Amino acid sequence: MGHHNHHFSGDPYSLRGVWGPSTSAANFCEEDYAVTRYIAEFANTLTNLSYIYLAVRLSRRPRPRPGRQRKHDSLDICLFLVGICSASFHLTLRQGCQFADELSMNLLCAVMLNALWTTNQTPVAAHAITAVVATATAAASFIYVWTGNILHHVYTFSLMLGLIGPRVLYLIYAQKRTGPEKAALLKRFWRGVIVLGIGYALWHLDLEKCAELRKMRKAVGVPLGMLLEMHGWWHVLTAVGAGQFISLVRELIEA
Repeated sequence: MGHHNHHFSGDPYSLRGVWGPSTSAANFCEEDYAVTRYIAEFANTLTNLSYIYLAVRLSRRPRPRPGRQRKHDSLDICLFLVGICSASFHLTLRQGCQFADELSMNLLCAVMLNALWTTNQTPVAAHAITAVVATATAAASFIYVWTGNILHHVYTFSLMLGLIGPRVLYLIYAQKRTGPEKAALLKRFWRGVIVLGIGYALWHLDLEKCAELRKMRKAVGVPLGMLLEMHGWWHVLTAVGAGQFISLVRELIEA
């Protein structure tokens, strides 16, 4: 199940927002405009500060260790864009902002894919990989926006994740490192996977148990009820997980 077949619209205040009625294909469990008429999904909007905060932290990179060369990338910028685009979507619930949210996720994955798969390649192979990643990402994004079918985004994003994980593991084992160094990198990898997995589970919980969550939120009231906004926790945990992977990827490509 996913948000292609769950759409929580028709909330009591959904027509009172300054952004007008929701036009987005996705609408999550948080009640629309329940806190203020200026923000469609209050908790889901504010939790995007997690991406922005970690993006700023990741932009302050330490000097590389002796014998290593820093490779410039835009991973922190992409993570920052995810925060801005996702916040704009949950702020307005407009379809254009939803496209921006999801395409920014694809962009982050594409940049990470390119950084990983061009590492330890010849210049010709690296340029070819970059061309393939850029073309495939652009084509998949165009098809998604053209059709509006959320499943196209889901399949693209899942495929990208499926290409990132194995490549990270390969580089950890293939690069010349001591046993303890590899163990430390593997620990960071699996920690990131677990954090992302928990976030994904809470994302599904928000969709599948919305009625129960809303009852619990009403019982405890504001502000404690906001702690039960599971999609907001998805933002926090995926920000942490993405930040861990960005740090790990940078260490691997600078080895």
